[in-house]
Amino acid sequence: MIETFSPEERAALAPYVTNLDGSIFALRNLPEEVVAVLFAYYSRSKDSLRRNLLKLLHEGDLDLTNAGGAAPALEEKDSDALAAARQKARVFHEKWVVGYGHSSVAEHGCVHLAIEDVSIIASKLIEDGRLASYTEKSTRYVAFDIEKMYTPPALTEHPELLAEYRGTLAALLDAYSGWTEDIVAQIKSRVPKTEKQTDRGYDNACRASTFDILRYLLPAATYTNIGLTLNARSLENLITKLLSQPLPEGRAIGERLKSEAQHIVPTLLKYADHSAYREETEKSVATIAAELGFDALEQVAPGSGVALIASDPDADDRLVAAILFGAADAPMAQILSHVRTLDQETKERIVDVYLKGRGRHDAPGRALERIDCTVEITMDYGAYRDVQRHRIATQTTQALTPTLGYETPPEIMRFGYAEQYDALMGRAAATYAHLVAAGFADEAQYILPLGTRVRALFTWNLRAVTHFVELRSARQGHPSYRKIAQQVYAAVAQAYPLVARYMRPNMNEYALTRD
Repeated sequence: MIETFSPEERAALAPYVTNLDGSIFALRNLPEEVVAVLFAYYSRSKDSLRRNLLKLLHEGDLDLTNAGGAAPALEEKDSDALAAARQKARVFHEKWVVGYGHSSVAEHGCVHLAIEDVSIIASKLIEDGRLASYTEKSTRYVAFDIEKMYTPPALTEHPELLAEYRGTLAALLDAYSGWTEDIVAQIKSRVPKTEKQTDRGYDNACRASTFDILRYLLPAATYTNIGLTLNARSLENLITKLLSQPLPEGRAIGERLKSEAQHIVPTLLKYADHSAYREETEKSVATIAAELGFDALEQVAPGSGVALIASDPDADDRLVAAILFGAADAPMAQILSHVRTLDQETKERIVDVYLKGRGRHDAPGRALERIDCTVEITMDYGAYRDVQRHRIATQTTQALTPTLGYETPPEIMRFGYAEQYDALMGRAAATYAHLVAAGFADEAQYILPLGTRVRALFTWNLRAVTHFVELRSARQGHPSYRKIAQQVYAAVAQAYPLVARYMRPNMNEYALTRD
């Protein structure tokens, strides 16, 4: 049934909704906290959202009008009415979100944040949240500013350490910038321009490949930029996490995020604060691990790669049962019992029907979410920078240290820079050791280049693995994480051949990382 409004009501609503007649519409020109209020009313009102908005307007709970009748200004200083509206919204959230704990309401308040000049180390802390959208400065398409590096404030009280830290940074960055033109020239001498490439496109491709090589030298202290979009509930969790971890930079970012976001969703960040539980639990686990010798176990076969840690031996039957569940009329236990009586050819036919028709842009069906696998990935920190953003997974990452060694891209050796590269990596490891010995174990990781290896544990469902493998093995990807995606595929194929044959990894190697 189409909702009808009087001419006066239509005029009142028009600035705030994209249409007045359809059953689907968008909200506009409303503060995020007011939007959250309106959606919250869905759970406790028989009326439509537009009718509830009218009620708020007419009853004075939210005075959003202004003298000219146009949409209100977006800054409080420009609109007393808007300031009043926000205050009304805060009263609502104090009652329902804070008072009664209905924190799901906060998911309707959305915040967009620009986070600039934060270290790559800090970027990984920020991007740890699952429910958010991130866009980060690429190491491929732009040269990073060698003047923009993070220096831990604690080092200012130790002049000798500070000088060593800055000296090591400078050496790494001198190589990063100083080797660029020679490597571009060497790539061009080995990979000629194709008929389809323009001069500009060819030059861009050669420079992208050059930056792909040189990024191994970038220190983790390098400043990057992040665009962040998330709802207020996720933002509250992120701020709490940042305020409760040991790095001063991370805590400072948490404070700044909270300060800026309070202009948009002040009440919804009520509980965004330091968590003693988060901080103390991490310390306690580290203490007991050290007591039991887990921090000093012998390193076995250091090197990059993927190891399958856990899989489901009953996966085929559980997958087939999950596929059939929606079409059946029986409990899962009974469906699974019947599936176990089927021959393998029939099971394969069911999976084939479920997955074979998937188009290029189609995600596989959700039955694959019923099957998990755990892999351990050892990779260079530059690859981790991209792999970590696949957050539909349970991730645990070990500290960044020189213990696992470092990756050397083959081009470094091919182009005659191997000896210099090894010396720079050794210098960074030595500076790291000096910082740790002086009591700055947390801060020491900033000096390590992106070529340094790190180890992480990922538990994925097979739907998420399929997305990861197909996206990160694509030709446009950086060679280091393309290799990881290919190895993840091999590990999954080992455990789940029935599903793996429907994945679409790109297993090729390319002279240039982009056309």
